[in-house]
Parts: sequence; structure tokens; C-alpha cells
Amino acid sequence: MNGDGKFMHSRYTTIPETKNIKLPIGGKIRLGIRVKNEQGVEHPKETNYFVCPEEVRDVYGDEPTELIVFFPRANREEVFPQAYEKYGSNNALLCKGDGEVSKTAQRLNLENGRWEDVVCPCEHYQKYDPKTKIGGCNKVGHLFFMIPSVSIGTFYECTIHGTVSISEVNSGFNVADITTGGCWDMIPFRMRRVAKKLKIPGTAKMKTHWVVTLEVAASTEEIKRVKKGEILYLGQNAHYELDTARLPKENKAYVPQETEEETKAREAEAAKKKEALLKEYEESKAKTAQLEKEIEEGKHDIKTYKEAKVISEEIVNNLATDSQKKTIYGDVICEKCGTKVYGFKCLKCKNTDLHVIKEGIFHDPLLTRADFEKELKPTIYPFKLTAVEADKVILWWKGNKEKMTVGERVRRESKEEKEVETIEPIIEGTKEERLKAAQEIVDKTGKLELREGSKGLLDDEEEKPGSSINNAIPFVSKKKKISKAEDFIAPK
Repeated sequence: MNGDGKFMHSRYTTIPETKNIKLPIGGKIRLGIRVKNEQGVEHPKETNYFVCPEEVRDVYGDEPTELIVFFPRANREEVFPQAYEKYGSNNALLCKGDGEVSKTAQRLNLENGRWEDVVCPCEHYQKYDPKTKIGGCNKVGHLFFMIPSVSIGTFYECTIHGTVSISEVNSGFNVADITTGGCWDMIPFRMRRVAKKLKIPGTAKMKTHWVVTLEVAASTEEIKRVKKGEILYLGQNAHYELDTARLPKENKAYVPQETEEETKAREAEAAKKKEALLKEYEESKAKTAQLEKEIEEGKHDIKTYKEAKVISEEIVNNLATDSQKKTIYGDVICEKCGTKVYGFKCLKCKNTDLHVIKEGIFHDPLLTRADFEKELKPTIYPFKLTAVEADKVILWWKGNKEKMTVGERVRRESKEEKEVETIEPIIEGTKEERLKAAQEIVDKTGKLELREGSKGLLDDEEEKPGSSINNAIPFVSKKKKISKAEDFIAPK
């Protein structure tokens, strides 16, 4: 109610528990089938084609190896989320985590039904062992897309397992970002099954697998039309109309048959639009041919899809690996936002309260500010650091046992040990004063070290007979000689 005492109908519109809006998944496109072995036990088997629902097979055939798909948003994290996942025997999700960013996962407690935070990856990240019931966690990516030639309002999901296929799809999105400027929503992609020979873990043998790949399937002109909003998606050339014969007569929305004049006007308008589309097509074709000619002549620096993919792969392959980065920057997480940090400040939220899980070269107390202006200068830009530069930094600081090279850290550590303060001999004052000063030094806590070449005397003169135990004067007497403190002090 408001101040007038009237009820406000539009005040309450959303319930917090219902804010988690999901895409309407109409079906799943799989990458394999289930078969039975000789013992009658079912197991999954990879196929070289997409296993599709009936409505997709009606358009692409029973065993399609290529699909034209669209994505509603140009956001890789939304249309292709990836995680470490473990499922139970009833296909229920038991655990899900990232394994890299926050190092945590959420695991279902089967006793109380609550989700709890655990370290990720854990002991379950391996092949499932039915005896110990350990394992079964895998890298999984869920690809969400539309197939407009089948249905514009239905989304399909394709679950992709394995590092290679997930990397191939990520590479496809990366190339799309380069070629379209990051605006690849509602632009067609060619989704294919491609044969690749992969090494069998633990052996030297190779096996053929059918990985999933993505590539943009549109020209520059077509992409521009989508960006300008002239069409919702590429391929939207047909005009869909309701079949009036199927509408019931009692429906108030039923439109009676048009007159002859209206039919002629509609046909003339349709012919006009068709002529305009044909003209636009011919102009686009001519522009594309002209552009290709100018590219061959070197007038443009526009990259083809294959060229852009090669550049992208070269950039990725030349960058420092995760292992090299951990050696240099350590394993550090921002306590505020949980982002992985490469340095001393979170680039995302500018926070300096960091949680150091494992120290790296950056955390060594023997480093100086000058190091970051010389040898460590390339590491100031972690996302541009190349593998070659990273190797140079690690070799400079740690050295290499195989190549018999000593690292800078060992040199500095040795130098620091040599610079320990030595005790100068006491030569000033009377014998009693020198004894008192020597006793004060002995009583102090700490490590006493002799100078190089010193024999333990309090002056630099040559050792005289009777000045130490090793150089004592023989004493002949019936009584035994008792050494005193004075015997170890050199006479002045």
C-alpha cells in the first residue's frame, strides 16, 4: 500500500530464490554412444559424428560431422563454462571446482545434503577406482548454442571432456575475438568433429580421437549486417508466416483473405524487396572480390581465419607456462576477490592483502630493487612474459645443476656468510683491562669467529713460548702445574 491507501501491484516482482535464470535447453548433442562389451556391461564409445536429437537429424542427417551453430552472447564464460566435475552413479553432481583460480571446489556432503568447500584438485582427480571409490573427477566444458535452421527458440548443450577438445573450442573463441573484435554473438560458427592423433598417457603409442573444433563461418559484410542490427542472425532471409488455414474460425485474431488489389500490392512490395536483396548481394560479392584482390596486392593488413589462428597459437605457445609462473611469482591468491596474483598487488581490485600459498622467486629476501630494473624487468608484465624470458630469469636466480651453472641466489648467500663480523685482537690497555674486555666479548650471546690466519691470540705478534697450551714451557717439578687464564693472554 502507498500513502493513498491503495495496493501497489508492481511493487513486488522478483523472488530472490528465482533469480537464477537458465537457458531453455531443448536437447543434448552428444559425442558418443553407449555399447555393450562381451560380458554385457555397458560403456561409452566415442563416435566420429555428433549424436543429435531427432529434430536436428531431420535437418543435418543421421550422422552429421558438422553443424552451423550460433551463440546468444559473445561471452565465453557464459556459453562455454568449464570446471573440474565429479558425478555419482545416478548422474548427480557431487563436486565442482576450478582447480586453478581459487583452488577450491564445492562438494556435496552425502550425510547432511549440504555443499562444503574443499581443496581443488584433490585425490579424486584421476581415473575412478571401484575398489577404493576414489577418482572420477574430470575436466568438463558445457557448450550452449542455438541451431536456427532447426529452431530459433531452442538451445542445445554439448558436454565436452578432455583437455584437447576444450582447448580447441577455447582457441576457436579466441580467434573469433581477434577476427570480429569480440562481437561474435548471433554470428554462425562451424562446429566440427576432426580426427587427431593423441598420445596415450603412460605409453609411447598414439590413438585417433575425434575432437570438437569451432571456427567463424561468415564474411566481413555479413558480420557488419548483424552488428548494425539489420538482421537478428545470419541466414535470416526467409519470411515466416502463419498458415491461416489452420486457425480456428472462432479465433478473433483470424484475418480474412486479402482482396485482389491487396495481393497485387503485396506481391509488388515483395518483388521490390527481392530486387533490393539481389542488388545488395551483387554489391557485397563485388566488394568481397575487390577486397581479396587488394589483400593479395598488399594494400590491407587484414588476416584470414587461418592466418589469425596461426598468430593466436604462436602468441599462446610463446607465453610463459603455468609452471614457470609459479616458480617466479609463487602461488598467491587475493584475499578479497580470490583472484590469482602475479606480483604484490591484485590487478583486479588493487588489493595488497594477499594469501601466499607457496613462495616463488619474488618472495626471496635476497632480492634487491635493482634486480627488478635489470634481470627481473620482464617479469613486471606477467601476461606478456614469454617462455624464453622466464627460463632466463629462473636460470639466473637458481642456476642449473645439469649444466654446472651456479645461480645468483647461491652467490649472494655465500657472500652474506663471509661478511660475518670478526673479532679484532685486543692490544690496548693493561693486562687486567684486556682480560676484562675479553671476558665481556665471551659473555655476549652470538657466534665468535677468528680472523683468517689467526691463532687465537689477542695481538698480531708471533706466538711466544708459554703463551698457549699448544706452546707451553715444560715444567719440571714434583707438583703438577695448574694453568691459569693468564696463560692464554699474550704478554704486552
